[in-house]
Amino acid sequence: MDNTFIIDNLLRQNKSDSLEFRKSMTKDSIAKAVTIMLNTHGGDILVGVDANKNVVGLKSQVNVDRLLNDLTFDIQPAAPIDIQSIVYQEKNLLLIRVWEGTQKPYSYKGIIYQREGQGSASGMNQLIADRKTADANWERMPVLSASIDDLDLEEVRKTMELYRQSTSRISADEESFLTETGLIQNGNLTNACIVLYAKNPMRFVVQSGIKLSVFSSESASDLIDSQNYEGNVFKNVDAIFQFIDNCYSKVVKIDGLLRTERWNYPRIAVREGIMNAIVHRDYNSYQGFLQISVYPNHLDIANYGVTEPILTFIEFGNSPYSLLRNPDIAFHCYYRRLIEMRGTGIPRMLADCKSNGFAIPSFTITGQIVKVSFLQVQLQRKNDDSARLQKLLNTYFPDISLNVKQKMLSVLKEIETQPGIKSNEIGNATGMPKKSIDRYLAELKRVGVISYKGSRKSGGLYIDEQIMK
Repeated sequence: MDNTFIIDNLLRQNKSDSLEFRKSMTKDSIAKAVTIMLNTHGGDILVGVDANKNVVGLKSQVNVDRLLNDLTFDIQPAAPIDIQSIVYQEKNLLLIRVWEGTQKPYSYKGIIYQREGQGSASGMNQLIADRKTADANWERMPVLSASIDDLDLEEVRKTMELYRQSTSRISADEESFLTETGLIQNGNLTNACIVLYAKNPMRFVVQSGIKLSVFSSESASDLIDSQNYEGNVFKNVDAIFQFIDNCYSKVVKIDGLLRTERWNYPRIAVREGIMNAIVHRDYNSYQGFLQISVYPNHLDIANYGVTEPILTFIEFGNSPYSLLRNPDIAFHCYYRRLIEMRGTGIPRMLADCKSNGFAIPSFTITGQIVKVSFLQVQLQRKNDDSARLQKLLNTYFPDISLNVKQKMLSVLKEIETQPGIKSNEIGNATGMPKKSIDRYLAELKRVGVISYKGSRKSGGLYIDEQIMK
């Protein structure tokens, strides 16, 4: 997506402790400014814009990867820093975005920089107090009954690889990585670690699940499908996005050799809405919940725990900075590239809807519940068939993972709607790899749910009619 809307938003604001405009830069001056922001409340540095907000551009191209590596190596402890090169008004700008650090104090080349004055006693006391507050946050509370064996280490390794690409830091093993990023404190797994990486997080954090419901009308009694996602954040996200893609599908047009695709819903905006809810939800409250509701003409995301960014947007209509309730969860979602850096979520949602011709989402707050509604999106799937196919899979495959079940459901839907379809056509329609489709088809054939009828050239796949009855 074109990120010029981020620059538009920043240029509408005035310089502050959280926003700096710089006509030019040196690595040393940028590193000190970043360290100060980590030690305070985070912020943005826009390079190539002078003090009067005139866009002058950079005189020479900056090696973004090298600058990022230098900053993440010289600034301690590890902290997520985002650097983007953006062309704006035909000029090259550099945008550096920093969240408030959770492991204060931060230092650059061994020196702690503070806005109150380098090395001042009052400043150091405040940094220590901030660190104690962060460590007392729900995210960092120890889960004494959990051990490293309770984690999905494959998911941890995926994050480690992307973390290494972003920071050039290499951890010796999974436990070292989790300790370095604050998910292991004093040898204990934290609540955030469990929510992010546990094989069965609801064993330890019962309110961490996500519910998704599909309705055939506006009435709550017309429920046609319901899914409970009880895995860790990354497993849940994969399964939820797969399910929603199946609900709306996409339009494929082929003009000669040119193939174009367009989703029937604002995919980036909905992703931002779901990830915003996951990052900002109140996991500490037993009343906490995250509910995704799919109706014939709109999709709602309801989340317990009003956050300041949403409240600021609703009350004042401007784009707020991201004040994180769960920074450890947010940082790891950032490393996994599921969310962008601070302050871009809501503007990105609005920009995606506008650029793709969808209605602007609405935001409402009722008590402690915030709801985001994506309007004028049409449910595409056949409701009755979907419910029946879901029941069929639950009967024949009760023990497979939710993620696999959703993919098998996608395969069955294609066979249901296009009897006689071939495996390669299922791949074109769903976007899944051929090996995965062949594996799901083999399992469905094994239990007799589907069969291949006809010759190898003209035949195809069919769902068994007696089983459907």
